[in-house]
Amino acid sequence: MDAKTAASVLQAPIQSLIDFCKKEFSQIRGLNKEAAKLAASLDTIQKFLNDAEARTIPGDAVKSWLKKLEDVAFDSDNVLDELNYHLLSKQIEHTEMTMMEKVLSCCSSSFNSIARTRNMALKIKEINENLESINKEATDLGLVGRLADQPALDIATLETNSYTHDPIFIGRDDVVKEIVEKLTKSITTDERVSIISIVGMGGLGKTTLTRKVFNRMKDENRFGSHIWVHVSSNFDALTLFKKILKELTRDQVEGESQQEILSKLKEALKDKTYLLILDDVWNEDLSKWEDFKNSLLGVSCVKGNAIVVTTRKMAVASIVNPLHTHELKGLSKEDCWSIIRAKTFGEGNVPSDFEAIGKNIARRCQGLPLAANVAGGVLRNKPEEKWRSIEEKWLSPDEGGDNITKILRLSFDNLSLPSLKKCFAYCAMFPKGSKIMKRELIEFWMAEGFLQADGRDDMESVGEKFINLLLHNSLLQVSERDYYGNVKSCGMHDLVHDLACSVSSSSNCGNSRDRYMTLGEHNCGDKSSPISKEMAKSLRTLLISIDGESSDINFSDFESLHVLRLQGYGVKELPSSIQKLIHLRDFDISKTEIEVFSDWIGEFFHLQTLRVDSSDFRIRRKLPSTIKYLINLRHLYINERVELPMGIGRLTSLQTLNCFPVGDENGCKIEELGSLNNLKGELRICNLERVHDKEEAGKANLFKKSKILKLLLEWDEDREGERNDEDVLKGLQPHSDLRKLKIDGFNGKRFPSWTQKMAVRDSPRGSWVVLNKLMSLTLWDCDECEEIPTLGQLPNLKSLELNGLRNVKCINSSFYGMVNKDTRIVFPALEELILSRMPKLAEWAEIEISDGSEVKLFPRLQHLEIKWCKQLMSVPSHVSSCLEDLEIHKIGVECLPADWLLSNSETLSKLYISWCPNLREISDRWGEEESEGRSFTITSLPIFPRLTNVDIQGVPKLSVETVAAMWRLQIGGLRIEEIGVECLPADWLLSNSETLSHLGINYRWNLREISDRWGEEE
Repeated sequence: MDAKTAASVLQAPIQSLIDFCKKEFSQIRGLNKEAAKLAASLDTIQKFLNDAEARTIPGDAVKSWLKKLEDVAFDSDNVLDELNYHLLSKQIEHTEMTMMEKVLSCCSSSFNSIARTRNMALKIKEINENLESINKEATDLGLVGRLADQPALDIATLETNSYTHDPIFIGRDDVVKEIVEKLTKSITTDERVSIISIVGMGGLGKTTLTRKVFNRMKDENRFGSHIWVHVSSNFDALTLFKKILKELTRDQVEGESQQEILSKLKEALKDKTYLLILDDVWNEDLSKWEDFKNSLLGVSCVKGNAIVVTTRKMAVASIVNPLHTHELKGLSKEDCWSIIRAKTFGEGNVPSDFEAIGKNIARRCQGLPLAANVAGGVLRNKPEEKWRSIEEKWLSPDEGGDNITKILRLSFDNLSLPSLKKCFAYCAMFPKGSKIMKRELIEFWMAEGFLQADGRDDMESVGEKFINLLLHNSLLQVSERDYYGNVKSCGMHDLVHDLACSVSSSSNCGNSRDRYMTLGEHNCGDKSSPISKEMAKSLRTLLISIDGESSDINFSDFESLHVLRLQGYGVKELPSSIQKLIHLRDFDISKTEIEVFSDWIGEFFHLQTLRVDSSDFRIRRKLPSTIKYLINLRHLYINERVELPMGIGRLTSLQTLNCFPVGDENGCKIEELGSLNNLKGELRICNLERVHDKEEAGKANLFKKSKILKLLLEWDEDREGERNDEDVLKGLQPHSDLRKLKIDGFNGKRFPSWTQKMAVRDSPRGSWVVLNKLMSLTLWDCDECEEIPTLGQLPNLKSLELNGLRNVKCINSSFYGMVNKDTRIVFPALEELILSRMPKLAEWAEIEISDGSEVKLFPRLQHLEIKWCKQLMSVPSHVSSCLEDLEIHKIGVECLPADWLLSNSETLSKLYISWCPNLREISDRWGEEESEGRSFTITSLPIFPRLTNVDIQGVPKLSVETVAAMWRLQIGGLRIEEIGVECLPADWLLSNSETLSHLGINYRWNLREISDRWGEEE
């Protein structure tokens, strides 16, 4: 890590210490002088760091100075944190005491306080002496105090141009074609200028791709003028206009005003259209962009111009308001190998041994053309041993690895906040290829003190912003999204991970003073810690997996730990040495077999996050009563197998309580939720049978908790005694911002008004507000319920599951809601519909339309599943026109509407019909009388281009005509079992010979032959 980078990374902890001193300790008697002195010393250090970051100072002296500073900074943090711990301890002790105890303890606590204050004062004095020495050394090194708000230096990037020849261009031809087509279309539009942005991380080949597009458009003479400008970090309108003018006139442009430049630019463009490439843009200032664009629009009134912006940052792409944004993805492993092969062997043959090694090297490039080109250049004319060396160890700095890191590093240098740089560097702790859970990462950052709340955002919200900034700068990549499209987990490109290592002190990078470490079973050992006592002392994050007992690890050696994740299903007892970790803020033992917790857990007064939710159903845990003292706890992850103590409602800082099992005793009842007004995300409330009535349920104050987006309400299905579910559910009305709702085990005959209408009151006597943000609804095992709520007008409902409503006989027109001239679309957003385990359901009614006008029903439905509805004889004639999956299992219908297939012929990919003993046909006379309708079954079906699997089994009455229609489907796979046909047409197999990949015919089926005289008389 060079001095400039080290300085930028150290900015965050130093600033935190300054704030800490000024806010917390300047008012403590006996410490105020030393605290003020410490704050002043740190402030001076901060200014020296600004200078070290802003300029390059030769030699190793600055690096040594920064290392000393880092050590003192973390020592200072520990001392101040320890003092804060004792203050919290005193605060909690005082709160719990009776008045008599407070009087009796006054003298003894005063003596203890004086002794502790004196001890702390000595420690701070020692730190101040060390800082004075460090400040003096900084002055000797030539560092000067510099204010942080001075403008940063420009990012030094290599100037690009449109003339460089790219002899190897692989894997992007389709992208070039797509962008060329969009630019060509822009010429004929009425828009004065159309903008296309190309976004991607460094090294993905944005410039090379854009150069191909530019030169193709130039060769085809599509625009009157073709202009290439390399922008970089200095987005200055006058400078850009000078570059554009120079490209147009080839004249040197010097020292003229913007008015003069624009006048000449207008003359140069005249009535010609232009294609302008703005390569490598970093500007996120909207006003600067609008000033540039508006001036350009004033220069030329011609329609059909185009601008292409290339950038690493999604925020840049957003502010230019593009017609189209292309997010450039990595190349395939095969394309990377093609680049390496072309660089090393040209058109010649590749020896098989080299090819196997080369493909592994290509995999390490992870889609970056830059890496593949550099690797190929290094490997040219090298022996097999060199290839194997690069396969195992990758490229050394002098072989080009440093050049790759420098290009990627520009994204790091562009991060504006020191704390954001520190957050990125922290990610080096995770092994390459790791899936990093977003919430967990934010909680780790929070525990390390990298996230500071401001007037608008709490720490978690700042963490969300930081995640998005790292994603937008291509320093993190999305690995997984949840059902609602939110980022759930992230990953890091291997070469970006190398960059993180170069700016970090992570153990994964082999540095001596490690502060953040991940240890797996393979490098941990069973009986003793693999970490030296000296190393353990400096560690602040430890993620450790243990194969066996953990009792032999002395966790008290890890005296600075802020984050501890202990994993290993051989770990059955909580090591007592963990009690000494007073700085702990994030503690995760979810993946252990620990079931019993000591009372000293309640002494972790700094603790912010506690994870004890095990996925192992055998493990049952009980938290101690001292949990109530964790006044800084913000996130408590448990499940229904964790028994909460009394008084959880005292933890008013809680934001996450993903499960709350209702208890019978005072202090464990549902009213404990009432005071937890900061809860957000998901809340699951179990054992609701223990709630007596609406009034008691209302004490949870769910309708006030606007940040709870997912709500699961559960009654125990095995309960006994009186059932008052309807009354209880009335009192559990949520806030109108709810996104997901599941009601499980409700045994009322009718849902209360808010559930029936899917609308809630905005105050106890206020007006009804529809749950317009609801995206997912599940009604599960509501055995006694006779009616289904009105749901058709919910604008954002994407998933609906009705499962185990055993008493429902009819899905009637009220299910769809009121249909009139204002509501012509019913279930406008629904993508998934599941009807299951409804044994009395006989009819699923058509929608009723009073004025006879056209209404769209389920316009976006993709997945329809109907199972275990044995009495269901009537279904709607139309359900969707974009269905992808249709699954029907154990229902009573005799005829399926042909429209279920015909309207979805272009989209249907899976058809599953099983164990429907009455099903005879798929008919287009659905709902008509025999005498009036066309009394024939479908004997031919259109081509289903996406249908790859058809599974039909247990349908013994299926007609010969319907089976005959199946042979025209041209599908990839078919399974047939126990249907009422004894002969299959030979032509069925012949016509599917090119598409059919598997055919399953069960031995229990009475098939006699496959014949080419299908349909003929004997």
